Amino acid sequence: MQTVQFDAGALAAAVHDGTALVLACAGASLLLDVNAGAPDPSSDLFAAFLVAVPIQVAINFLFGVYQGIWRYTSLPDIQRIVFSVMTGTVCVSIALRAFGLDETFSYREYLLYPLFLIALMSLSRMAYRSFKEWSLYGRGGEQGAQVLILGAGDAAVGLVKEISRSHEWRVVGFLDDDEKKRGRLLHGVRVLGPLDELSRFAQRLKVRHAIVAMPSVPYKVRRRVVEICKRAKVSVMTVPTLNNVMGGKGSPARIRKVAVEDLMKREPVTLDDAGLHDLLTGQVVLVTGAGGSIGSELCRQIAAYQPAMLVLFEMNEYAMYKVDEQLREAFPEIAVASVVGDIKNARRVNQVMHQYSPGLVFHAAAYKHVPLMEEANAWEAVQNNVLGTYVVARAAIDFGVRKFVFISTDKAVNPTNVMGATKRLAEMVCQAMQAGSTTRFEMVRFGNVLGSAGSVIPKFQEQIDRGGPVTITHPEMVRYFMSIPEAAQLVLQAGCMGLGGEVFVMDMGEPVKIVDLARDMIRLSDLSENEIRIVYTGLRPGEKLFEELLADDEHTRPTPHPKLRIAKAREVDPGWLDGLVAWLDQDRIPSDSEVRRDLKRWVPEYHSQVRPRLTAVPANRSARGGA
Repeated sequence: MQTVQFDAGALAAAVHDGTALVLACAGASLLLDVNAGAPDPSSDLFAAFLVAVPIQVAINFLFGVYQGIWRYTSLPDIQRIVFSVMTGTVCVSIALRAFGLDETFSYREYLLYPLFLIALMSLSRMAYRSFKEWSLYGRGGEQGAQVLILGAGDAAVGLVKEISRSHEWRVVGFLDDDEKKRGRLLHGVRVLGPLDELSRFAQRLKVRHAIVAMPSVPYKVRRRVVEICKRAKVSVMTVPTLNNVMGGKGSPARIRKVAVEDLMKREPVTLDDAGLHDLLTGQVVLVTGAGGSIGSELCRQIAAYQPAMLVLFEMNEYAMYKVDEQLREAFPEIAVASVVGDIKNARRVNQVMHQYSPGLVFHAAAYKHVPLMEEANAWEAVQNNVLGTYVVARAAIDFGVRKFVFISTDKAVNPTNVMGATKRLAEMVCQAMQAGSTTRFEMVRFGNVLGSAGSVIPKFQEQIDRGGPVTITHPEMVRYFMSIPEAAQLVLQAGCMGLGGEVFVMDMGEPVKIVDLARDMIRLSDLSENEIRIVYTGLRPGEKLFEELLADDEHTRPTPHPKLRIAKAREVDPGWLDGLVAWLDQDRIPSDSEVRRDLKRWVPEYHSQVRPRLTAVPANRSARGGA
């Protein structure tokens, strides 16, 4: 039970409910006292009302009945009314007996008038809400673009309720494959038929838009629904996750076009929440590369577990500003320290470690663009990815960091480019530093993330927006993909599970052909390959057709998490590290060819590939003449 501040609105509601009590008692007396035909006009009845009304109104206040706003009356408000009236009835009967007025009402009236009172209090509030919603939204019922909702489950119900308050859309029907729902009404809108009949209903109802309200279905169903929409020549949109829709966040403004990420074969990630709370809650956590795609998402997900402080380490000032603003707005209760610095600067890194004393470090800072690091920037890739990792790892050991999680890549497996070789070398640095250290080092490998800075999806979208062509290096190019949130979740999960020295490998699902990805994006843009050409440009320096997740001399073992395995990587002699550090600290800047030569010495599995760039070839031409 709760108390509320007494104001004009609550006073008006109290007067209304007191009047409702009088009417409920009079109605019960009239109904039960059939011989008299009217309520007893005696002074006892008036005295009974003088006792009963203040008691019932006071109990309404105690139960929080007047905290609600009539315009937003909902089931919890009705429940409070029911509990308040039932409690009030008991208290009123006791009070009337104490005042000698117990004969005013019979036991039958004590059973009937509460029902009348509940009905009057509830229906008046619901009628007011209906009137307000009609006055605000009802007059626009014939406005807005007609839309069909695909799916008739919980997400669809939440969506149609939100859309009913919008002038942008007007729902004219549901489609669902569940035969039991056919012909049923959901919020006044009928379930018309199965999904496969979208084309027929779209033509009959002159509908040009459909919203997929099935956020939890498997990816195969999503792909099928999108294909049905394309065949029906209907613009296809979708809604946020089921939790957002049911939590009131799935407003019409959040309705969006189906993205290529929705068509990927990725099942939801289940996390060990208890383990992650033990790992992160109340801890000081440092994230390097905090302004990057993975780093910023790690920060957001770590903040949700209520760390004592989140220390952001980033060299890019603007990227730092963006993630700092996002975190302070979304998690105002979390202490955030935004540190601008270079991971290669040992003095700066040591200062930060000394000042904040983090218990965990997530090392996401890296140069990762393969072609850029292959030519003209090879030594910078070595310095940032290898020396930077060594500097942060050395400081983590010196300042007693409990756990160090290094973000690696599938390109570190049998690397054919400088970027991949530097990431494998950074893994080896962590392996070597694990020996004799109380800091636990964990390495996590995963493939490409959808929508990250420099990834193919933003590039393809820009090319499509410009009218094409979409450029692909090779028709057989294959990559593993996962979403940025999923990658960050599995990094946290690996950090929770690691005991020290493991190389975790993520289940990346099935590989995706880049050309298929491009075709999906073109279709989702309501265009065809006749309008947006696909052109093959040839492999770029350092690229390979297929990425691997495990090296040839490695094997894996399972973990308690189905999407994580542990690779048994090649052992590294701790004494090897001294020679590597000497090479990293050399005074001169070696040429790209020298860097590639020396990397082969430090990373035996590295084999550089120099491929000539091909003249751009249209996709349809290569299909006829071969790739």
